[in-house]
Amino acid sequence: MQRSLLALALASAFAASAQAAEPVTVYGKMTLGVESIAATGATLANQNIERRMRVTDGASTLGFRGSEEINDDLTAYFQIETQIKPDDGCGFGGCSTVGKITALGPQDNRYAAITSPHTGTSRFANRPSFVGLRGSWGQIQMGRMDMYYEKHVPNELHLLRTGLNTTALAVLGSNQLSLAVGANDTVVAQRTFSTTLAPIVDAAIGKSTPVNATIAATLGNGIGAAYAQGLTPAQILAQAGGGVQALLSNPQIASALIASGVNPVQAGASLQAALGTAATQVFTPGSALNTQVLNQARAYTVQNGFYFVGHRYNNVVQYRSPAMNGLTVLGAVHTRENKDELGVEYALDKTLTNSAAQRKLNSWGAELTFHYMNKGVFASLSMMRDNDPYSMGGALDSAYGIKAAYGMYFSPETRAGLVFERQVNKYNGALGYGDNVRDAWVLSGSHKVTPKIELIATYAQALDAEMHGAKQANSGARYAQLTGIVTLSPRTNLFATAAKVANESEAAYNFYVSGAAHPNGDIQSAQYTSRGADPTSFQVGINHNF
Repeated sequence: MQRSLLALALASAFAASAQAAEPVTVYGKMTLGVESIAATGATLANQNIERRMRVTDGASTLGFRGSEEINDDLTAYFQIETQIKPDDGCGFGGCSTVGKITALGPQDNRYAAITSPHTGTSRFANRPSFVGLRGSWGQIQMGRMDMYYEKHVPNELHLLRTGLNTTALAVLGSNQLSLAVGANDTVVAQRTFSTTLAPIVDAAIGKSTPVNATIAATLGNGIGAAYAQGLTPAQILAQAGGGVQALLSNPQIASALIASGVNPVQAGASLQAALGTAATQVFTPGSALNTQVLNQARAYTVQNGFYFVGHRYNNVVQYRSPAMNGLTVLGAVHTRENKDELGVEYALDKTLTNSAAQRKLNSWGAELTFHYMNKGVFASLSMMRDNDPYSMGGALDSAYGIKAAYGMYFSPETRAGLVFERQVNKYNGALGYGDNVRDAWVLSGSHKVTPKIELIATYAQALDAEMHGAKQANSGARYAQLTGIVTLSPRTNLFATAAKVANESEAAYNFYVSGAAHPNGDIQSAQYTSRGADPTSFQVGINHNF
């Protein structure tokens, strides 16, 4: 109701002010589908998302645009566009902005809000909204905008048509943060608990011995593996208790403790009691130990995750040249209003405690694109860079991407296109990590069987990522999609889509925005497919433009 009143108020205000200019246009689209969706085959079986039915929104929007001719070669224009989600009335992120829930509590609420401009609480004018001037010299505009780096390929080659889950952006990586390729769930948990247990082991044993670190690492690995498998706190504690007894009865461990003046039996009892107390704290959301564990898990994910450039940004200034024999040049810059914020606020490991790793963020970005379209041929080269990506908290110095595309009409009814993309992460130099690199490619084609029936097929592949200079095996994914469109009128069509992302065991790619539903039914967001799971979707729906 509030949105409706706001839309009516804006339309009335625009209509009153438009008497001296061209009328304001109200436009948009409604795209809804009945979908069967699942994500099974996860590396950890308990993280599968079983098949379910839902009504899915495909980027339904409402917008206002208008212009005023100032003179023969100067026109002012504006656009205000907002997302609408008629299936549940929420933004693309669903009604909840809470991060993934586990036995430890909310893992990282930040990702629910910053992974994508589409996630989080709905806001008015949250889609491309800007004001600008245009003339024979080109056009310049400023506001909140999609980077052309991301949008031009699906728009020109029609990889993006009727629903966001039918686009190869699923594996090109757009709009995803660090969970697309990253640390194995078990490895993150093991490293997290090993770090957390170190001071607990020292305190329980009562002094530093040559085997304290071994005890902490062994117990941490066992507890981490049990946690990653989805065991309950009681089950994890029972396993840990058995692990303590086994460890301290080991002749080498016991002899090392005795040589240091420690009674293994007393140390074992003390350690089991300490583990019980620690387990209660770790699994109590909001406790100091729970917060420490969560911060460490986040940090390990950032270290081993991947940041993808290219999505919708705030504070953008964009210039587009006039077409020159089919060639257009486009440039844009964006900045964030977070000057003087301190980056790398959490400890990843000992290398992150040095002062050199903590620095003030200077987040900005830029893109440059060369776009050619003439006589049925399309080609483009687009480059984009994000400096100090805000969502990475200073862990990255920069991230950049380069995307090349070529497509053509073979006939008025048939077209095809090929896209290649490389994305690179450059880490904060004080951390000592090498670059992350990920390549991907897309092949897409369409054919009009009749003037009113069109088939679109897409195949894409994200190759294994290179993490800190070394290939991360099994971190790639494949994407396949087939869509049929029946045109009922110039503004209305019916569509049917089958799509699948086949993730390797260390990958977690998902459909672009309308992703596989998380067990928390309020969340439909791209970061929630479990590692190794294969999202599949079958959908039929209606698309109406107005």
